[in-house]
Amino acid sequence: MADTPSADASESTAALERGISEFGVLLGELVASTPEALGAVLSDGVDDTIDTARRPDEISELDLRITGAQVGQAMCKLNTSAIIFGLGRPEVVLEGKERVLISKVLFDRYLVTLVLQPQANIARAMRFFADAAEQLRGLLRA
Repeated sequence: MADTPSADASESTAALERGISEFGVLLGELVASTPEALGAVLSDGVDDTIDTARRPDEISELDLRITGAQVGQAMCKLNTSAIIFGLGRPEVVLEGKERVLISKVLFDRYLVTLVLQPQANIARAMRFFADAAEQLRGLLRA
């Protein structure tokens, strides 16, 4: 798959719903820069959503919030174990039949999760994800 967005992805970018805070702006940039992205969520690792950005024709706000909460609990446990064993902070890619998720704990229990179409260019998405994760981490630590 080429690194240039398809015509369908460009049209989908126009229908982007960004969050309400500076976190949502960064999440919106992540979703806009990743043609196959359906949405992104910043959550607290327990069950609260901090902010989201999404393509409303592709994923509902509720589904995105639930994704953040469900993935968050497992990611926080994995993050703790990885740090204890000296492995650093893991970045996890979950590939499913209908969706691909990329998730990482950023700071304390706060994490970001990106939801992608199953045919996504994962290598490209991970590059954009890594950049956005560092920017979000900086905001959380400020």
